Amino acid sequence: MEDVRPSPETFLAKIREEDATAGKLKIFLGYAAGVGKTYAMLDAAHQAKQLGKDVVIGYVEPHPRPETLALMEGLEQIPTRKINYKGKIFQELDIDAVLKRKPEIVLIDELAHTNVPTMRHLKRFGDVEELLAKGIHVYTTVNIQHIESLQDIVEEITGVRVRERIPDYLIDHAALIKIVDIEPDELIQRLIDGKIYHIQQAKKAMESFFRKENLIALREIALRRTADTINYKQVMDNPSFKQCTHIEEHILVGISSSPTNAKVIRTAARLAQALHGKFTALYVQKGKDDKRNEANTERLQQHIKLTEQLGGHVVIVQEDDVAVALANYAQISGVTKLVIGRTAVKRKWWQPNAKISDRLNEYVPNLAIHIVPDHDNEPIYLPEVRNQLTFEWLDLLKMFVVFSLVSLLSLYFFTIGVSDSNIITIYILGVLILAIWSSGWMISIISSVIAVLLFNFFFTEPRFSFEAYHRDYPMTFLIMFISGVITSSLTKKIKKQASIAVRKSYRMEVLLETNRKLQHAKSMDDIIYEGMSQIVKLVEKPVQFYEIEHNLIVKSIFYRTESMTNNENNEIAALFENTNERGVVNWVVNNQHVAGVTTDIFPEVNAYYLPIVSSGSVRGVVGVALSKNSPLPAFERNILHAIMNDFSFALDKWYLQKLNAEVAKEAELEQMRANLLRAVSHDLRTPLTTISGNADILMTNTADISETEKLRLYEDIYKNSKWLVQMVENLLAVSKLDDGQFAIEMQLELVEDIIQEAFSHVIPINNTHKIAYHVEPELLLAVMDARLIIQVIINIMDNALTYTPSDSHITFIAKEVGESVHFSIMDNGPGIDDALKETLFEPFVTGKVQRSDSRRGLGLGLALCQTILRLHGSELTVSDNKPQGTIFNFSLKKGVMNIHE
Repeated sequence: MEDVRPSPETFLAKIREEDATAGKLKIFLGYAAGVGKTYAMLDAAHQAKQLGKDVVIGYVEPHPRPETLALMEGLEQIPTRKINYKGKIFQELDIDAVLKRKPEIVLIDELAHTNVPTMRHLKRFGDVEELLAKGIHVYTTVNIQHIESLQDIVEEITGVRVRERIPDYLIDHAALIKIVDIEPDELIQRLIDGKIYHIQQAKKAMESFFRKENLIALREIALRRTADTINYKQVMDNPSFKQCTHIEEHILVGISSSPTNAKVIRTAARLAQALHGKFTALYVQKGKDDKRNEANTERLQQHIKLTEQLGGHVVIVQEDDVAVALANYAQISGVTKLVIGRTAVKRKWWQPNAKISDRLNEYVPNLAIHIVPDHDNEPIYLPEVRNQLTFEWLDLLKMFVVFSLVSLLSLYFFTIGVSDSNIITIYILGVLILAIWSSGWMISIISSVIAVLLFNFFFTEPRFSFEAYHRDYPMTFLIMFISGVITSSLTKKIKKQASIAVRKSYRMEVLLETNRKLQHAKSMDDIIYEGMSQIVKLVEKPVQFYEIEHNLIVKSIFYRTESMTNNENNEIAALFENTNERGVVNWVVNNQHVAGVTTDIFPEVNAYYLPIVSSGSVRGVVGVALSKNSPLPAFERNILHAIMNDFSFALDKWYLQKLNAEVAKEAELEQMRANLLRAVSHDLRTPLTTISGNADILMTNTADISETEKLRLYEDIYKNSKWLVQMVENLLAVSKLDDGQFAIEMQLELVEDIIQEAFSHVIPINNTHKIAYHVEPELLLAVMDARLIIQVIINIMDNALTYTPSDSHITFIAKEVGESVHFSIMDNGPGIDDALKETLFEPFVTGKVQRSDSRRGLGLGLALCQTILRLHGSELTVSDNKPQGTIFNFSLKKGVMNIHE
């Protein structure tokens, strides 16, 4: 079979086509403050303006330098946004004003700047990304020390930890990077002259950051990073690159809440960039008992975000052993290099002797392992050990209950002569029960000690004292204690692993159940309900769904969670109706990007908002009620995003089915138009030819034609013109009924009058058919629109007259059946084929019997009857008459005359 998949070149062309609509980012990169980045940016802006470009200044950092201020003249400046935050006035980029102005190029200084917390984006580069997405080109400035992956290197060189940083992808994906470079000696002289900082501030800077050796090193890093970026672009733009490489490098790094794990992540990112390979970060979640304090949780979230900013893919697994998890993932995913950290903190006696690097070498001996030294790592094992050695007071009560029962049972067995070894087993059983029933490792150690003491107190000589005379007892106590600790530890470990397995199974079941339910959903409402219900089930928090049409909120639905009280649910529902929350939803719709709490976009709101994108448009927005203090765990967040993908696929499928139905309907209508055109062109020709021919004879040969012949010609003209009128009326009626333009007027009518009126229009003067009708009872009333039902009877009778021989019997019967009036039109003609019955009431379907006058029907008569009767709540059916012929049946609601009217 031929491979019909698009080629990589096709995908690349599509990506470039999409990029063509986005703005281009031009970065003026320097190795330190004062090299002239802003000056170079303003100079480039003037050059662009001379070429006819629409250039404005969005934000330029206030400078005391006259030459810089002079360059700002002649360029339109968008007023900055003044924000009062904690009693101080801050000037920030007014992104809404820039979007409203929509220039071709906007100048934004200091890309790494951190915005005031009340701003839309936490970082200025978020503002820049939004402007780029709207098709606005951006000129900006940044120093090399602000690039995320270089933070550790810069800190080692300068001794300064840079707080404001930008993700590497901004550098890698920039349309143009211009190095602004001057000699370090010249930069130092500018610093001395007060052209960068004030004199006092300049002196401090020269003693720390602006030392010559630092500037030389930073300059070298800036040049090397720019060269790497150029090389990266050449590699990515060259389709033959991967054909020249034998294997694609895949770098794996472990994520943890360690304070220095960020350094390991940055090292892995730099390695992946240098090798042009994939970059994956693995977080091993140890399950329910993996307790972390708030600081560790926040640090972990920051490390996950850092990985994503550096272009890495985050994978989360649940496993009790980190080394096993890393080794298994490396083997399955084709990892070529593994990056891990090494702490300088000495191991304590309770920690395993084998290092994680040694175990990884044993598990995956062919994997290249890069170890990042971490001499500044602070001891983080103490909080973890402290967590493990804590216990709840309820556990003491459980221990008291268990050992009371165990001691009573042991005393009973002792009185009946059971040996000491069996009684020891009973106490170890008690330790096992406590290990399962309690939480924390400390209670297991305490229970082992208590078990030894109780056995000593009740069953060793002298009894009811803690003394032991027999020389074997110390060894017995030691073995009993060790057995208790080991068995309880194993039980705890098994319990923990079982907990991990249960949680993993539950989450995967939620994901699979979501996929299954969304696949079986039949309507848009079903998709929304099933998707939202599964999200609530996963996160155990209230969720708000916003349905979007044409980028506007048309309705919102709040989904409660059973894990909260009604009052708590109501409070959160009220928060979702806040104007600020609605503003975030509108932003998510317009930008097709997540926002809200735990993100850098609108971080001060009360929920985490995710768009549901289908066929390139936002169909809905999901808001999950979260707070900064209770972020969504990493594993749950991944599952949530997977559910959102299933949600989007389900909506895509539903819209595709809807589109296919519309296309099929349009094709059917087009076929009907073609059939109508063919039918009209044929059926109009015969009667019009007859009319024009007879009229010509009457006009040219009047004297030669007898009165009898003239009467026949007049009658033919009348019959054919009447047939044409009937055909046109059927066409108009079908069109009006299908378009809903025909108003129905339901009234009480006498059935016999309706039949007689219809017969007077349809039965020809020279009729040779044997026609009769019967109405039972005579004064039978029915509720109907008289005009339409007369048309139904006319069409059915005309059908019977057309397709039956001239001497056939046609009988019309109307009779009362319960609360209805049943109508039957019977004939003894040749009947209708069973195959034709299935499509008989569709438009343009005609019988196969040849008419005596060679005219064909359009096949609209019975289709019109079916439409009319359905508007009356009835339906036209067809059956065979015995021994031959056809019966058409329909019913109407019986009418009752009010004698008081």
